[in-house]
Amino acid sequence: MSENPAPRPNRRRRLLWWFIVLSPVLGLLFMLFLAANSDLPSTEDLENPRSDLATAILFSDGTQMGQYYKENRIPVDYAQISPNVVNALIATEDERFRQHSGVDVRGTIRAGVFLGKKGGASTITQQLAKMLFTERADNFFKRTFQKFQEWIISAKLERQYTKDEIIAMYLNRFDWINQAVGINSAARVYFNTTPDSLKIEEAAMLVGMLKNPALFNPNRASRLDTVMHRRMVVFDQMRRNGLLTDQQYDSLKALPLGLKFQRVDHTEGPAPYFREVLRSKLQELLASTNEDGTLKYAKSDGSAYDIYTDGLKIYTTLDGDMQRYGEFAVSEHLGTELQADFFKDLGKKKNRPFDFRVSQEEIDGILHTAMTRSVRYKELTGKQCGNCERPSKYIEKVKHEGSDHWHCRPDLGGCDTYWKVVKEADIPKVFDTPTKMRVFSWKGEIDTTMSPMDSIKYYKSFLQSGLLSMDPHTGFVKAWVGGIDFKHFQYDHVEQARRQVGSTFKPFVYATAIREGMEPCREVPNQKVCFDMPPGQPDWCPENSDAVYGGMVNVKYALANSMNTVTAWLMKQYGPQAVTVLARHMGVKSPLDPVPSLCLGVADLTLMEITGAFSSFANQGVYIEPIIFTRIEDKNGNTVYDVTPNTYEALDERTAYIMLDMLKGVTDGAYNQSTNRTVGTGMRLRMGWGNRAKYGNIKFPTAGKTGTTQNNSDGWFIGITPDLVTGVWTGADDRSVRFASTDKGQGANMALPIYGYYMNKVYANPRIEISTGDFERPEGDLGVETNCRNKGGATNGVTKPIWDE
Repeated sequence: MSENPAPRPNRRRRLLWWFIVLSPVLGLLFMLFLAANSDLPSTEDLENPRSDLATAILFSDGTQMGQYYKENRIPVDYAQISPNVVNALIATEDERFRQHSGVDVRGTIRAGVFLGKKGGASTITQQLAKMLFTERADNFFKRTFQKFQEWIISAKLERQYTKDEIIAMYLNRFDWINQAVGINSAARVYFNTTPDSLKIEEAAMLVGMLKNPALFNPNRASRLDTVMHRRMVVFDQMRRNGLLTDQQYDSLKALPLGLKFQRVDHTEGPAPYFREVLRSKLQELLASTNEDGTLKYAKSDGSAYDIYTDGLKIYTTLDGDMQRYGEFAVSEHLGTELQADFFKDLGKKKNRPFDFRVSQEEIDGILHTAMTRSVRYKELTGKQCGNCERPSKYIEKVKHEGSDHWHCRPDLGGCDTYWKVVKEADIPKVFDTPTKMRVFSWKGEIDTTMSPMDSIKYYKSFLQSGLLSMDPHTGFVKAWVGGIDFKHFQYDHVEQARRQVGSTFKPFVYATAIREGMEPCREVPNQKVCFDMPPGQPDWCPENSDAVYGGMVNVKYALANSMNTVTAWLMKQYGPQAVTVLARHMGVKSPLDPVPSLCLGVADLTLMEITGAFSSFANQGVYIEPIIFTRIEDKNGNTVYDVTPNTYEALDERTAYIMLDMLKGVTDGAYNQSTNRTVGTGMRLRMGWGNRAKYGNIKFPTAGKTGTTQNNSDGWFIGITPDLVTGVWTGADDRSVRFASTDKGQGANMALPIYGYYMNKVYANPRIEISTGDFERPEGDLGVETNCRNKGGATNGVTKPIWDE
């Protein structure tokens, strides 16, 4: 039997050729088989890809005020993205995007042959798949396998979504760094615009960053030439694909970047104090439960909403322009006028910034308390990370570089920062050691060297202020200014701070009296009134601030001029308990002791409480609890929560109107027959000359009340118009830091000008529909005379404004 002949040489070559050709194909198919059977996203995952979405905080007109986020991302639809962005993206990243089905075979072969030197192989869809569903690979082999997974995911995405939806998902997902995640944030951060308004040159820069956002970071001066060159590459790709003419190309390449960079930081932007208070209220609301323990406002799966990741929309009541006017008013009066006077006043004091009546022991106690509350102290004692502000549960004591250190643990969500442990006994020495720091000033931050203890004294030398403006008929808060600078002073003076209200409490006393039958024009003696005190205590006989007594004054005049004697007389007639009950009905929730001294405002209230209470006068006696947001929506636009106003009929309409007429005497001046004088503590609001013309010269009907507390620690002014009530408080955070004289420390000087600056801006804006007319008078006969110039004439007269006399 003969042996088989040897294979011919050409047959061996054919077998080798087929092996060379088929091996990669079989290898590719094998890898695709493994990838297809690996841990891939399900259909549900593809339909609802996980993405941390920022919660948007909106002004009343729907424009964005700020965000709460882990990633600063608020998605937009394809229709909300400028065609310039889409054209630049496709021309630069995936020219055949509209033709392929997720994987560009030609591009893949080209990348393989030329090793990526003539363009990459990843399509936009593949890049999206990578962002959505694959983690960063730590070696070459894992990354190679991920590529095959991305091919399969890309094909599924192409079947699940339209091309336009894929473009939108990609642009909404990409991180442009500098807290700009997604095209919406990128447009705002880099160009202060919206994604549908991006110009060609702006779109080209953003698309150019897609290759490597850190390398092409336009916010670094050293990278500007690199960024400009990368933008040129995008222009060139757009021209090559017929999206730009040669003339357009030549014009565009000559343009500068045109950056309008907006720093993203929760301490900056409009209404930072408001946003911080709102954050707390939202978290409390969304965690609230029913009696059975279930969440009141849960997601479809029963879990709680997360304001940092669930893409909620919060529709607030704040008006963007009015908020801006409020912030301007505070900075204009304090920053350019009052603080300079305060520094001069403090410079005369031995223990600056503290008043001479404060003992050294009290000063030491105040400074020690301030030290233990400081971020530096909390950091030194391991109670807070100074880098990321994480609390003690993120921090542990460890050995590091041979000594004890605090460590902010990254495995718990900390920032992996180490800092040395300081013994408790050595902390005062640290606070007395000069160090470099950046401190606040009204002219901008200052780089300086001072000890932390000196910085505490420096910050205590600044006057603070709060402003709250609301619609009395809806309860909607229109402006909220909680302080002078949130970055350096984060304590809110609208709802968080309780301060002694002084004479701003007196309208509760007068309203009690009017409701019980007291007439505004009744004349009473201007003399001291004494209250019996418990055994062992002297009688309490309050004095007028000007120490002037004698003669007769009418009740309206006494309120307009904040006379303590008449207020005490009324309190004695009707009693502290009745006044306390009325204050409660008008929304005051803070502790109130029903004692005689309550009539002069010894109670500590919040600015929100007193402003909300005064709104009852302008709302026919009906109290509406201040409302700061109206609705919460989920990411799909479904309503999660609708606000229901909390109302209470605090006063009858007649009493409310008479109180408004009496309080108009504060700004117009109230007439007193026995002295033939027309005077009010807030008349400078009407003045149109001298320095006061900058904030005065308001000619529209305004009721109001000034307030000044003991030793000039607090200055108040509450202004009331028919459809806007605005409260202002000014003072130092520490009550022992204050003006030496009432001339400077009274509410008419510290708080009223802020109201004037604010309202002049409001009145000048034609978009803001605010009444310039008088308060609506109830139908029928009031039964009392309100114009004290009339001597027994017709009732229901209206006090004539002083500027018309």
